[in-house]
Amino acid sequence: MTDAMHSPITFWFDFGSPYAWLASTQVEAVAARCGRPVEWRAILLGVIFRETGMRPLAEQRLRGDYARRDVARIARHLGLAFVTATPAAGTSLSLARVFHAIALSDAELAARFAREALAAVFARGEALDDLESAKAFAARLGREADDAACDALSPAAREALRAATAEALALGVFGAPFFVVDGEPFWGQDRLPMLEAWLREGPW
Repeated sequence: MTDAMHSPITFWFDFGSPYAWLASTQVEAVAARCGRPVEWRAILLGVIFRETGMRPLAEQRLRGDYARRDVARIARHLGLAFVTATPAAGTSLSLARVFHAIALSDAELAARFAREALAAVFARGEALDDLESAKAFAARLGREADDAACDALSPAAREALRAATAEALALGVFGAPFFVVDGEPFWGQDRLPMLEAWLREGPW
């Protein structure tokens, strides 16, 4: 096998994105079927939106209302519990800081944190929009996650989040979820079937 056949699907996500939550419930299965690992990368869409001029879905007239209906519909189709498509504003930053603090020492544990935190926010409606609640959530995953989360405001964790968001922008990431595999970009959870087909049949 070539190195390319082992390269990861990079999954760029924001903890405040309901579509990223939907993608988080599917991406690992897609990757497993294609024999690829997943690299989870938390970013801040707010920073990216300042560069692109876009606004969060919740702030967009008509489109925001549609998205809330759409997320609920997709969740039902996937058999997922669903509570909200619009978490509190601080959710992205608090959880991203904890994610990167954990990822500095254990990428797999950080991915688990991301999966479970996204489910907590969107499927159960838990309020994780401040750093203390985000750290308390990490503690549920065990001592290692708890210890790492204590460093969420460390210079290393802050820089990791800044660097990830900057890297995403440099790669052309403008929304979430966003996937890059073998240099090919795919935007949106609804592009996961195409991503899988690309890996199985492509590139076209």
